[in-house]
Amino acid sequence: MRRARIATYVESMRQASIHDIAGEFDVSPDTIRRDLIALDKDGLVARTRGGAIANSAVNSPDRELRIRQQLQDVEKKRIGALAATLINNSAVAALNGGTTTLAVARSLTDHRELTVATNNLSIPFEIPPQAVRNLYVFGGDVRFSSQVTVGPAAFPDLGNPGSVHFDVAVIGVGGITVEGYSVSTLAEASMMRHLISRSSRVIVVADATKYNRPQFALVAPLDAAHDLVTDALPPEDVADALAENQVTIHCDATTDGDAR
Repeated sequence: MRRARIATYVESMRQASIHDIAGEFDVSPDTIRRDLIALDKDGLVARTRGGAIANSAVNSPDRELRIRQQLQDVEKKRIGALAATLINNSAVAALNGGTTTLAVARSLTDHRELTVATNNLSIPFEIPPQAVRNLYVFGGDVRFSSQVTVGPAAFPDLGNPGSVHFDVAVIGVGGITVEGYSVSTLAEASMMRHLISRSSRVIVVADATKYNRPQFALVAPLDAAHDLVTDALPPEDVADALAENQVTIHCDATTDGDAR
């Protein structure tokens, strides 16, 4: 069956465009688009704009930023735009690494006088310059695959982590379960806990693929966040746990203040 062969081909290539697949199987690009929609629905490949990515690449806990940027691209833009409305002008904001927080940074076009601190090495090049008064990048070990630094959420010349405070922290996570928010590495989880502990308001940003997907390192329990910005309402068990922990859910399918 052609679709099974397409799934095998994408797995062998890790990533393939519609035109590459169409040429390989000698069918039209429109036919391949329909095949990829069906394969994505069946969970056999991850469809992207213009092609597909192998599940082995998608499910890797430390997958490359290049791959992650192509997944749930439209959803992340919606999340970014909605999260940006929760950040006030002149705020001191921390944003951690990841493609969803990068979408938030890109959506700050109408903001002004922000002070931004981040370990996301893409943000200095993507955030609208007119929105920022000061921009700081946390030092630490550089993880080239995800374009972040990992280390204490502090600046050496300030003397100690307690001298840093944020009005708001925007935190992207890899998993959300009833136990809390998680990511793939201990070092990343540690930095995120620093950001959370030094922030007056914590906004978690995550698309719906992160629900009930526990990752290796627990960052914090659900009550560590004040808000969750997402593209779809959580499953019932997660929604109930968020409501019990007084986390406000913001998404297209609900209004602010609704937790269901």
